[in-house]
Amino acid sequence: MAMPRALTIALLLSTLSACATRPSLPEPEQIQDLYLRGVFTWWEADENYKMQRLSETLFRGEAELIADGQPYDFRIADAQWSEGSNCGYLQKDSDEHVQLGKAVRASCDTTNNNFKFTPSETGLYEFYIDFSHSGHPLVTIDKKTK
Repeated sequence: MAMPRALTIALLLSTLSACATRPSLPEPEQIQDLYLRGVFTWWEADENYKMQRLSETLFRGEAELIADGQPYDFRIADAQWSEGSNCGYLQKDSDEHVQLGKAVRASCDTTNNNFKFTPSETGLYEFYIDFSHSGHPLVTIDKKTK
């Protein structure tokens, strides 16, 4: 009787370990072309919104936004919306609304967790995603100065 019980425990443990969540952080060499995608691009992977790789783990994209009091929904993703390269907010309460200069956490395995940003003035904004932090990438927005 001890053998079936040990087998049952082993199977249970292997099943539980398979259910463990993995961090939403792709390996830097796996990160291909990323695009700033949102209402301002009709959610397309537009070459005008292709993010520039600044380092192995840091990307920057730009968008001209109008301050009309309405939030812009956006995501950072590759052209195919691939798992691991489809980045939206991690937690709704703390990461959905992005404020200038304040980093929020992203999950790159989401499908509907769009970030929201409401610009206070019309202008050119820089969107950053940084994959160098352990656990989850960080997204930041800054207003571009001329």
